[in-house]
Order: sequence, then structure tokens, then C-alpha cells
Amino acid sequence: MSRFITNRARRTYFNNPLVEETLKHLPAALEHPTSTAFRDYLVQNLHQNSYSTRRKAAEYISVRFAKDGAVNLDLARALKKFGDSRVGREILYFEYVQAIPLLQEVAVRWLAALPESGGNRASLLSFLRPLLGERSTDKVAGSAVQTFKLLGRLRSPKLACYVPIWSEPPLEAFLYVLARIYPEPSMVQVETFGGENVIRAMLWPVSCIPEMLKVAERTGHVSKISQLDQYHQFTLAGSGAERMRLLLGDWTATPVRPGAQPKEESAASLVPEPVAGAGVLTSGAKPQNQLDLFRDSTPRKKGKRSNGG
Repeated sequence: MSRFITNRARRTYFNNPLVEETLKHLPAALEHPTSTAFRDYLVQNLHQNSYSTRRKAAEYISVRFAKDGAVNLDLARALKKFGDSRVGREILYFEYVQAIPLLQEVAVRWLAALPESGGNRASLLSFLRPLLGERSTDKVAGSAVQTFKLLGRLRSPKLACYVPIWSEPPLEAFLYVLARIYPEPSMVQVETFGGENVIRAMLWPVSCIPEMLKVAERTGHVSKISQLDQYHQFTLAGSGAERMRLLLGDWTATPVRPGAQPKEESAASLVPEPVAGAGVLTSGAKPQNQLDLFRDSTPRKKGKRSNGG
């Protein structure tokens, strides 16, 4: 019997990002949900000609997005729904920095700390050397830069010059991240949320978070937002699993609002009216279902970098 593979042994190194391959094949984990089964699927379906190359790439992907032998099916469902879109890449970037602590460290302490004018390769190598010891800083630096570029976090206006891209997230990606970070019903201070390492790694301007939370409230993912004196906090509606089903759809039953008891009424009765003036959703006729509110048509906005992110 094959032993399950896991990503725990490779948490302090990063190589072979395989972003495009992951975007294309991760949805297949829904039919191959264990890490070994998904690895075997990848060996058969990756595009590389060499079997040994496919095997190595399959190990990287299946190890990277599995825990205790189980593939991250939330990610698989999200990529099946959103595909190779800005939403899909935003969600995938979040899962990369969750799965690879070293990449999150680089994003938080180097990329997010760069000035608006950017930095150079020498600054990245200087940052990595104390972390990697004798290991190849060049190889890790190249993998990190490639990942940041492909997933929309870095641009290079000239050779070896790196400029971070701070931008407001698509609503769907914001809701996905809320569900993944807070799997239980929780009351969270806005400042605490904005200060999370993974949120800083996302390069979301802190200034956009309050408005994103208001839209999350209107779409049923946040039950309450309160602000009194220095306290600004929000309460999540139900469990992360309930909120993920609301976003991605329930793969086994008709979805209901987080925290609500199942009723006889149709899913259409759970749809909120479109919200005008939120900066993310558009007004107009009532959609067929709530997920029609989520579209990847909002132009990407570049946020201004501040000391708080």
C-alpha cells in the first residue's frame, strides 16, 4: 500500500513553481482526492515528454497542495469554477503562500517591504542568504520571482528590477480567503485581519478592506460589522465550510446561507439584490442565483502602498 505524500518535509525550500500546470490540472483532484492518486493522475497527464520529468513535477504539485494525504479540494473546486482568470490566479496565489512558508516569508518581508520604485535582484539574494544557508539562493530567487510574476504580484519594467503590485482583490478571492483563514464562526478585529502575515503577503491595500467587508456582509459572508471608538470588528456568518459552499456551490446538496437552517424554499429566494456603489458589484436586474453577482469584470486597481500595507 502506498504511503500518502505530504508537503511537511519541504516547508523551508521552494523550487519549480509549476503555476500553469497547477491551474490546468488541480481541478482533477476532485476525481483523485488523495495525494497519491492525484500524483498518479499527473504523471499520466502532464505535458512534459520525459517520464522522470513528469514524475518529479507530479510530486511537487501533489505534495504542495496536500495535507496528511488529502488534496486541498477547496482549491480544486475554486479552480474548476473560476479557471485561469484573475480570480483563479488570486486564489491560487493565496494557496501558494499558505503552502510554502518560505514564499510567504519572501512576500511579507521582502516584496511587501519594497519601495514603490521597486528593488533589484541583489536585494532579494541578500534577503534569502541568511534564510537558506548553503542552499542555492539563485534557484529559490528565480522560483519566487517567477511565481510572483505569473500570479500578478510583481512586474519587472527592466532587467532584474522588481516592482510590487498592490491591488484590491476580486470579491470572490476575498471571500475565499475569509473562509480559509477563519474556518469557524468568529468575531475578528479589522486591524487584526489586515495585520495577518498572509494578508500582507497578498499585497492588498489595507484601505480597501473595510469596503470589501461591507460587500461581504451584503452577500451573506459577514453577519455584522461594528465600529465603536477604537474597535472596528466584523462577525463571520457561520462556518468556513458553509461560506465556501455559498461561494463555490454545494457539491452534494442545495446551498443555504451560512448559519441558516435548511428550508423548503428554493435557492433563488436566498439571492440578495445587487448592490450599487460598492466598487465591486454592479447594479442591474436580479441575477439567476447569488453567484451571478461574482464576476471577473472589475478592472484591476492599483492600490497605493502605505506603511500598513
